[in-house]
Amino acid sequence: MTGRAGTALLTLVVLFCLLTPMSSGYDPYLPDLERALLPPSPEHWLGTDQLGRDLLTRTATAGRTSLLFALAITTITTILGTLFGTAAGLAGGMPDRLLRLAATMALALPGLTLALALAGALPPGYVTVLAALVPLGWVNCGLVAHTATRRLVSADFVLAVRAIGASPLYLLRRTIGPHIAGPILTVATADFARALVAVTSLSFLGIGLPPPETDWGGMVSEATPLLVAAPRLAIAPALALAVTGLAVALVVDARHEPGHTPG
Repeated sequence: MTGRAGTALLTLVVLFCLLTPMSSGYDPYLPDLERALLPPSPEHWLGTDQLGRDLLTRTATAGRTSLLFALAITTITTILGTLFGTAAGLAGGMPDRLLRLAATMALALPGLTLALALAGALPPGYVTVLAALVPLGWVNCGLVAHTATRRLVSADFVLAVRAIGASPLYLLRRTIGPHIAGPILTVATADFARALVAVTSLSFLGIGLPPPETDWGGMVSEATPLLVAAPRLAIAPALALAVTGLAVALVVDARHEPGHTPG
C-alpha cells in the first residue's frame, strides 16, 4: 500500500513539474516588476515572486530541474557502483580489496563538505554540480552490488555457467545481473532522494545553477530575505521538496517490507 501511495504521489509531482510550465502561459524566467509580490489570485494561484514571475510556474520549472539533476546523478552513480561492485565481487582477490578500501575511504569523507569545496572552486553550472556529487555517490550502490555478487558467485547455477566457459561479461549480464537488480533498484531509489537533497542544498548555498536558472534550493535561497514579508516564496519550493522526499521514502519503505519480492 505504501509503495502504491508513494508511486502515485511521485507521479503527481513529476506531472506537475512537466505539465505546469507548458500550460500556465507564464515565462518562469521573464521579470515583470509591475506584478511583483502579487498575492494569490485566480490569475496567479500562488501569487508572484519579487520579480513578478508566476510562483506556481517557477516552482514547477525549478522542480523539473531538481528532479532531472537528481535523476542524472543517480543514474551515473548507479551505473558506476554496479560496474565496480559486480566486477570486484566476481573477480575477488585484489579488485575486491581495492573496492573495499575505496568504499571505506569514501564513507570516511564528509560528502557534502567535499562537494561544497569542489563546487566552490569551480564556476556554477551543470558540470560543476555533477562533478561535486558523482565521485562519492557510487559507494552505496557499489557495496550492495559487491555483497550481492559475492553471495552469488558460489551458487550452483553460477558455478555451472562458469564451468561451461561463460565469459565474465556474460556472467554479469545474464546470470548475476537479474538476481541483483532488485537490491540495486532499492538503493538507487534511496540514492535519488539523497541526490535531490544534495542538489538543492548546493543551490541554497549559492553554488548551484547561475541565475536565472534555478531549482528548489535556489528558490528558497532567493526567498530568504523576504521570509517575513512573503513567506510563501520559500514555502512553495520547500513544500514541493518535502512532498517529493515523502513520496520517495514511501517507495523505499515499501521495497523493504517483508512481503515485497525484489526484482
